[in-house]
Amino acid sequence: MGAGSMEIPERTGATTTTGPPAQKPGTGSAAQPATADAEPAAHQAQATREPEPATGKAPPATQEPRPTTRQARAAEEARATTRQVKATRKPQATQQARATQETQAATQQTQAGQDGQSGTLEAQLAPPSAGLAAPPGTTDRLTTVLGWTAAATITVSVLLMIVVLGAGPSAVVPVIPRTWPAPPLWLALHPSETFVAIMIYGAFVLGGAGVFCGLVAVRRGARPRMRWLLAAAAIAVVVLAILPPGGSTDSLSYAAYGRIAALGHNPYVMTPAQLRAIGDPIGLQTTRNWAKDPSLYGPVATAAMWAAAKLGGTNISTIIFILKLLFAVSFGAVALTLDRLLRGNPGARARAHLLWTANPLTLWAVVGGAHADGLGAALGIIGILLARTATASPGARIGVARALAAGLLVGAAIAVKAPLFPLGLGLAWAVRRSLKDLAAVAAGGLLVVGTGYVIAGQKAITDLWTVGNGLVTFDSFWRLFYPPFGYTKEPGGLELFAAIGLVAVAALLAWKMPPGPARLPAVRPALVLMIAWVLVYPLQRPWYDAAAFCLMAVYTASRLDWLMLVRAVPAAMAVATGAGSGPHPPWLSQLIYFVGNELTRWVRLSAVVAAVALCAFGAWQLRRPRRERLAARPAPS
Repeated sequence: MGAGSMEIPERTGATTTTGPPAQKPGTGSAAQPATADAEPAAHQAQATREPEPATGKAPPATQEPRPTTRQARAAEEARATTRQVKATRKPQATQQARATQETQAATQQTQAGQDGQSGTLEAQLAPPSAGLAAPPGTTDRLTTVLGWTAAATITVSVLLMIVVLGAGPSAVVPVIPRTWPAPPLWLALHPSETFVAIMIYGAFVLGGAGVFCGLVAVRRGARPRMRWLLAAAAIAVVVLAILPPGGSTDSLSYAAYGRIAALGHNPYVMTPAQLRAIGDPIGLQTTRNWAKDPSLYGPVATAAMWAAAKLGGTNISTIIFILKLLFAVSFGAVALTLDRLLRGNPGARARAHLLWTANPLTLWAVVGGAHADGLGAALGIIGILLARTATASPGARIGVARALAAGLLVGAAIAVKAPLFPLGLGLAWAVRRSLKDLAAVAAGGLLVVGTGYVIAGQKAITDLWTVGNGLVTFDSFWRLFYPPFGYTKEPGGLELFAAIGLVAVAALLAWKMPPGPARLPAVRPALVLMIAWVLVYPLQRPWYDAAAFCLMAVYTASRLDWLMLVRAVPAAMAVATGAGSGPHPPWLSQLIYFVGNELTRWVRLSAVVAAVALCAFGAWQLRRPRRERLAARPAPS
């Protein structure tokens, strides 16, 4: 053909296209259908268009036809519908995505604690539901109210304690010489027994309520500012340390036993009454409580008392102040250890400080009351936490070096006070699968305990067994059982019944309590045995709970927190007003009798029943907050 002509394709009934049609400028998106329903109309119009006849000229460029008014309207309606559907589904998708992220975080955190192959130790120490807590800044009004209530009530509780101790000797504060301006510092305000009783009882109730509100707030996602909390706790510890002791006369007995040792006598043989009889200044200043009993404290505690007596000289107040400094340092050491251990988990960190550092009940027992249990708890918890495995697998070893160090520290804790022996049993149970680790733990513990009691002498062991086993405190729930049968004192064989009950409760707790931290295998068995001991054994004192609260701080959040907290409040009230000398007003005597002989006994018994019931129904785990349960629900389709 000539150059001026072109080939015309054969008619086949279909249009042949060589590429996408060119869009006419200015037509915009209106020329392109937005939905699948509008597209067939445009393709049908293009397919039914007749081809151009041959004219010898090239046809004009193929152009997309302008959409009709009906097509444009249909496309616009389709786009509007699409936008409306997206706007409706976006909140649901966002809520589902947030719930999915929280669930995945909790799953990853739990798996990290179970297999130990990923995640930090802080993540493995987290409670199983910590990953589901509300993120910072999203707490609801109730959580905010609970948090501020906790801060206010805890602050008021500690201030009330400071006022009671700072007011000088009373029904709460024992009589000691004033050493102004050297500590212990106090003002001779001569407060009435009514005043101090109301103040100290109010401090315990407010303190327990504040910790309860704080734990609930943390559970719901509240995160206190750690710097403020630690700074306030440090100030409280310092102030309580420079004030006189309160709530008991044990610190005066410490000074007497230390003085006996400093004079070269054996405090496991010589008594404070004998020290008084020879006219020693400390013997004349000490309390008459336990005056006829030799020391029942361990050799490590006796060594601390001896050192304080050497430094304090012939003034019992100075000796007590040195001991209070030691116990305050012990309290701070536990707080610092918990803070460093849990620094990567804000929820677990806040809970730990509420149970220990900011808990007015533990502050009073260890620092305010000046009890050696704080020293034993510090040594014990650091030893238990030192027994850390490299992985979280069941057969993971602690290692000989760590096992030896843990045995030394836990042995030192037992050598402070014998009732801390559950820590040693728990540590031994944790390393039972490795003969080397078990031997190292035993060697470390026996090195401290054995050497100490060898130096103290056989009398220290025999007195501990004979005198200690025969003690049933006045607020023990065991006293509810034998008086109705005509017994005026402890019946023979009570220790055997108590031991059987202790073993039974310990076995039940070991069977049903939640798992502990994955890489800290000694925490759970030590806590199980310690809880069984403080719940069941006839010799019960509120400061014995110090070691239990230490262990609870690194244990899984559970209903055990509430059980021990509720139990601790009346126990502290029962002994708080027994430090002073002289008769009480009739109404106060009746109140003290009711709190110690009725309320505390029944609360202690109820705690045992509650623990058994929680085991029987498998109800130790806390229920997730309502907002978390709602967020985890799948969105309706």
